Amino acid sequence: MTEVNRSENPLVTPQSNRPLDHLEESLKIMDQHAAELVAAENDICESLRKRDREYKDEHLHSVPRPRKHMR
Repeated sequence: MTEVNRSENPLVTPQSNRPLDHLEESLKIMDQHAAELVAAENDICESLRKRDREYKDEHLHSVPRPRKHMR
């Protein structure tokens, strides 16, 4: 935050860049572990595809035909 001192000059507190510093630190960590992040993201996407496929197989494709009026 900025504050105004008695001489009407704005003072910048050192915490004003803290969110940007935190963001830069997070980006640096993500760059260092990029391969691990990609592998984890691929595992998550694959598990979601598998779960979606299993759900569709159970609920949409495996619906038994009605036996009423069949000869």
